Amino acid sequence: MYRYSMIDSDEKYNHQMGDWKEKGITSFAIDFEGEFNLHIYGEHLCLIQLFDGSNYFLIDPFKVSMDLLIPFFTDTSLEKIMFDASSDASLLYKQYGIEMKGVYDVALAASLIGFTGNYSALVALVMNNEASSGKKGFQKANWLTRPISPQLIEYALKDVEYLFSIKEYLAKEINLLEKGEEDVEIQKGAARVKKFITPGWKKLPGFRKMNKREIIYLKWLFESRDMLAKEHNLPAYRVLDKRLLVELAKNPPANYQQLAKKVSHPHRKMEEALLSLLMVGLEGARKEIEENVVK
Repeated sequence: MYRYSMIDSDEKYNHQMGDWKEKGITSFAIDFEGEFNLHIYGEHLCLIQLFDGSNYFLIDPFKVSMDLLIPFFTDTSLEKIMFDASSDASLLYKQYGIEMKGVYDVALAASLIGFTGNYSALVALVMNNEASSGKKGFQKANWLTRPISPQLIEYALKDVEYLFSIKEYLAKEINLLEKGEEDVEIQKGAARVKKFITPGWKKLPGFRKMNKREIIYLKWLFESRDMLAKEHNLPAYRVLDKRLLVELAKNPPANYQQLAKKVSHPHRKMEEALLSLLMVGLEGARKEIEENVVK
């Protein structure tokens, strides 16, 4: 079991930042755990894991003010060593509008030596051991829950344990290949996020094969489902399965009775609200199609 410090207050965070500054520590291995529409509505940063080369830390973003964390994330003089930082950086940007700076992404560096595997495989390569099963068994973990179980803490801290060693190993390999300048250049794109967020309905299965008419229905029906999910703080799949949503867009019911035959929910009031919103969506789609003469 890892020995770690839990930073769950502004006071503890300020004290630790002061301690790092006093000791001249400016490089950190870092990783996030988040909630992605699995237990509640939306995406949420739930935990920040840190390793400063000697000690492990867990920062609870539910207890530490984001205003205090922003300088850490954006200070280019504080190096944040990460693996495949894009998803974590995207989460931070979407939830808080923060663009991470000072990130060194070992996944990008590893690509320069021809490595394209996952984090577990990279650890196995560097530490000369067998690759672990990675995130299997924890993909559906609820990181919103407090207190966090010892098993989840162990898992979370393991993701930052080897990042310093990995960076050191890659630096030697990159130097041997004389790709140091390429590494500097490729790291400029580390943690870069797309400012345009792709609408969720464009990510549904079969979207690319849909015609214009079906896409309009899908957009309206998706927004109807999303509105109810947000209102009740539920992940969207617990309101209406995405496959049924796509089916409704391809074969839109003509009236309430036809819709009610296809759509149900275990909770009566939720079902009534869902049917009402979906009917609004269907009508909105039909009106848009008529106005734009979409075939």
